Amino acid sequence: MSKVRRCQRARLQSYVDAALAKQLAAYSAATGITASAVVQAALRQYLDKTGDATLIMRRLDRLGRAGARTQRDLEIQMEAFALWVKVWFAHTPSIPDDGKDYARRTAESRFAQFQRYLVEQFQGGSRFVDDLPREVIADEAELADVASGASTPPAAPTHAEQSVGTDEE
Repeated sequence: MSKVRRCQRARLQSYVDAALAKQLAAYSAATGITASAVVQAALRQYLDKTGDATLIMRRLDRLGRAGARTQRDLEIQMEAFALWVKVWFAHTPSIPDDGKDYARRTAESRFAQFQRYLVEQFQGGSRFVDDLPREVIADEAELADVASGASTPPAAPTHAEQSVGTDEE
């Protein structure tokens, strides 16, 4: 705590439980910090909403939104895969018995080709889920505000706001 001139401070008198007063006195004696300094720091933290509980709640809120977005992405991928399987079944002719041996022999090479293509798509940075509209979880300004304790978290977006795509992120 920095030294503050006496004329710049105001005296407050408040009442607390006897057990809390005893705990404050013990803490002050153990740390060498005056009770006034402890109360001032606690009051400042409470009024600025920079306490651990507030910061944890903000982070939990952000994690909850990220989890919801991950769930949405997973559901989209499951639906896309199910649609692909339906189309594949609808357009792939059944293999006659005399062609099944050939199909089994070539299956490994076709699957390896599929894997190579999948790796190329994934590493190339262009993925199906990236083309879908997304909710912005946090931008740099919001993260800086949370780190400094200067702002409150934004309200959760409405359904209409979630469906509007953004290119940010």
